[in-house]
Amino acid sequence: MRLSPLNQRRWRNFKANRRALWSLWIFSFLFVLSLFAEFLANDKPIIVNYRGSYYTPIFNFYPETAFGGDFQTEAVYRYPRGGMPDRFRRVG
Repeated sequence: MRLSPLNQRRWRNFKANRRALWSLWIFSFLFVLSLFAEFLANDKPIIVNYRGSYYTPIFNFYPETAFGGDFQTEAVYRYPRGGMPDRFRRVG
């Protein structure tokens, strides 16, 4: 793509301004990073290590029974190693 002489002059002036050029690079990096935001910030972990096996819940469906649960529904990955918090366990 060929730029017109006016746009060539504008681009030269822009490149001469170091702050503007750094801002362009930073903005471009943040924009590319935001394209992966859905992948990076979701409610499923990217990889899980359970009993020596690795699972990728972000790409595949794993039922709760694969991790020692009782149901065929999707596993809840938010609980730490100890399992469900005490406030959700049945008392008595």
